[in-house]
Amino acid sequence: MKIVKVILQIIKWIIITGIVLFSLATLLNKSYPQTIIFWLIAAALIYWPRCIDKKWNKKTYLISRFGFIVILLLIRFFIFPSEPKNSIYLNEDLKTELYNIYDENVESWPAGTKDIFLDTEYGKVHVLSCGSENNPPLIMIHAASMGAHSWLENLEPLLDRYHIYSFDNIGEGNKSELDDVTVFPKNGKELADLYATMANELGIESCPVFGASNGGFIAQNYAYYYPEKVEKLALFGPMGLTQLSGKSIFMLGAATMYPLDYIRNSVTQWALGDSQQVLENYGDWFNCILRGTIPSLPAPVPMTTDQKQKMNLPVLLFLGTKDAIVGNAELAKKTALDYPDIQIEILNSGHLIAVEQAESVNQKVAEFLFNE
Repeated sequence: MKIVKVILQIIKWIIITGIVLFSLATLLNKSYPQTIIFWLIAAALIYWPRCIDKKWNKKTYLISRFGFIVILLLIRFFIFPSEPKNSIYLNEDLKTELYNIYDENVESWPAGTKDIFLDTEYGKVHVLSCGSENNPPLIMIHAASMGAHSWLENLEPLLDRYHIYSFDNIGEGNKSELDDVTVFPKNGKELADLYATMANELGIESCPVFGASNGGFIAQNYAYYYPEKVEKLALFGPMGLTQLSGKSIFMLGAATMYPLDYIRNSVTQWALGDSQQVLENYGDWFNCILRGTIPSLPAPVPMTTDQKQKMNLPVLLFLGTKDAIVGNAELAKKTALDYPDIQIEILNSGHLIAVEQAESVNQKVAEFLFNE
């Protein structure tokens, strides 16, 4: 019985700790009525007047305590409910700040870069287009929490040979816009369908596809469901090889829940790594994403062994030894070997490997695409 009591006490204090941490998040986000309710619930779990037990009985003591907590929860959900999400942006000022950073980055793109907006079933998708329109097409899908502009460091070996279409993945902070934040591609198949539709609208029958991080997850699904549309696949620290770790979910969730500079800066460095080039080029952007957005995205569920084995196209995979998102490079490499025709490069890098190791990456990409 003592062991059971100890276990119950441990569970109780874990629940209390979780409630207190969540209440701090509501306090920092200025949801004061909800904060008070969560504090009262925590207080009721910690202490309940013993006089009730003495005056009546233990059953009444437990029922009154439980009933008080239930009433508080009903007040929380029916009188002070969370406001429905109507935008991925927390406010218009942060959206404007994000757009300004985006535009500053695009200024470094090649002269003649065009903005294309595609109407889709989910909303408008923004695409950066550059390179001669006489060249064959190439699709680029950016990393999670980045944007179409974040391929700048990798354009040099491609511009003379390809017409580049760099997509802003809809549902993230960028220049694509969901019509309804609750209606977005919910899985890999729906993402693949969306990109196939957009490729058709742009007149792209088949081309190489680049995908970084979450863009790698999208690119893998696009290649699987529409193999006739993908000639070659280049993946840069892609999600969809390994399961997103609990630490990754916790770190990114903490940065959203607790709007403190210290936490956001720590998460930024954890996610992007310690490369000064990466932090200088994209640190402000990523920090603004953490401060200002709550994305509408599906979870990057890993591709199955069977799915990977059915993709016979050439694949070039880059993994980073210090990638906190993908995790252990050797484990990721092992799962990637299911692809029948794959070349794997492991470089000393964090998650944004195409930026941090741009010179090495660009050389390998040129060899992969042009057989040079």
